[in-house]
Amino acid sequence: MQLRFDPLRPEAARPKIAAAIGHARGRIFAICGQDPLLQTEAADLTRAALRDAGFDERTLDVPDRGFNWQEWLSNANTPSLFSARRLTECRLATGKPGIEGGKVLTAWSQSPPPDNTLLILLPRLDRQLASAAWFKEIDAAGTVVTVSDIQAADLPTWLRTRLSRHGLEVTPEALRWLANRCEGNLSAAEQEILKLTHLPPSRAGRIAIDLEDMQAAVTDHARFNPFQVGDTLVAGDAARSLRVLRGLREEGEALPLLIWSVAQSCRRLPIDRAAVALRSLGRIDTMVKGLCAEDPWVALEQLAMQLAQQTVTNKR
Repeated sequence: MQLRFDPLRPEAARPKIAAAIGHARGRIFAICGQDPLLQTEAADLTRAALRDAGFDERTLDVPDRGFNWQEWLSNANTPSLFSARRLTECRLATGKPGIEGGKVLTAWSQSPPPDNTLLILLPRLDRQLASAAWFKEIDAAGTVVTVSDIQAADLPTWLRTRLSRHGLEVTPEALRWLANRCEGNLSAAEQEILKLTHLPPSRAGRIAIDLEDMQAAVTDHARFNPFQVGDTLVAGDAARSLRVLRGLREEGEALPLLIWSVAQSCRRLPIDRAAVALRSLGRIDTMVKGLCAEDPWVALEQLAMQLAQQTVTNKR
């Protein structure tokens, strides 16, 4: 069974997770997500529901190359001296337990240790992870919680909700500025919100934080996902496309990956627009390979402007 954790409405997942605990699928929970903050919050919600159900002992393991999976499974099957019900947590940042780990996770799925629930933290649920034999067993036997990403358009809403929890109000201009500075880095956004709570009382609380206050308090923490740059360019927002491309350039992102990402998105355009964009990308690829004496980053920015202009024209 798969559940969706919506960061804009996290409370919606609580009753579904609580209901799963009362069934056989509650013996295994897999939390799949890319953003560390959102995954932690989904895991916290699951842990809280399990504590309410009596799972008051928790162990945590972060398997590495030398991890003893058989010993781990043996310990999980050994009755605890301290609690009748246990939560065994396992963090697999790569989503790759190896051959031995895959066998052990399959064994757990097929015969869960008594009075023990597994909470496994995994990266984004992509095709490779979903096709792994051990993950299929977990999916069949347990509950998979997929953590949705925050899209750029939804970031201001997410930020406003977080600010409201701390009793903070901000002007629309200040909110947009904060969203731009923290795009793709929600952990940093949360830190900045905590920083804003320490503004002088005359500026925080009942009086909305304005752009000047926000600029004085917040550091630029924006990070950009190279796998989403294609969708950004195709969306046709010229200013944001340039900001994303320049941010990725400063971060030293590999151009071949960006070209691939843009090409994947351009293939979803109408055939005439797609053909023009793909020809431009082919030319940019020759620049990357040193076969053309032009700057591929500049060419990518030019393509972004062309896509933005086409979007404006098509809306008329």
